Amino acid sequence: MVPDVHWVTPVFATELYGFHSSVFANVFWFHETLDVLDPTDSREVAALALGLFVFAVVVGDHWSYTTRELAGERPATVEAVEPLRSLAVLSRVAGVLALVVGSGYLAVGTFVLDSGAFQGLYLGIGMALLGSGVLGIGGRISIESWVTTLVPRVVRQLLSSALSIGLALIGGVLLVLPLRSGITAQTGGFAGVGCLLLVLSLLLAQLRLRD
Repeated sequence: MVPDVHWVTPVFATELYGFHSSVFANVFWFHETLDVLDPTDSREVAALALGLFVFAVVVGDHWSYTTRELAGERPATVEAVEPLRSLAVLSRVAGVLALVVGSGYLAVGTFVLDSGAFQGLYLGIGMALLGSGVLGIGGRISIESWVTTLVPRVVRQLLSSALSIGLALIGGVLLVLPLRSGITAQTGGFAGVGCLLLVLSLLLAQLRLRD
């Protein structure tokens, strides 16, 4: 409530009101968002509750972040900390959602004929979400013992390579759209998505699978 001091101050009310309406009051005090938040809007309340939940989980897990010192011939070093339990769960949920939503975007871009000018956007974002989901979920699953036992390394490498090539192809097409159709706000956005796909393609190409 600090930005509301302009209501009761005997001096500098105009200047303090300007501070109340500035972006700094919202960044550091979350004030403008609270002013415009409609408590009867269930969507806004749900979004705020979800944000507070994630924030509480992250802050709560921070206190459980522990390190172990390794004693040896060399000076003591700090071992890499293990992933936080709740953050690991959140990352798995995010990975699954990325796979599901990405597949939906790809389906819309591929099979919905009236997607028109947005087809490239659907395909690009769909592949970006799909690649992110594979990196998030596949990176964890690929090191599980049952995966390394039942799925040959060649098959896992082929799947990873196929997705990497797909990301590179779609990313390359989106990246050169400004050269074919001219530089517009739309083609510029497509080019940005294309750059993201190329980065994800390189990350997948560098992924090392466990034997």
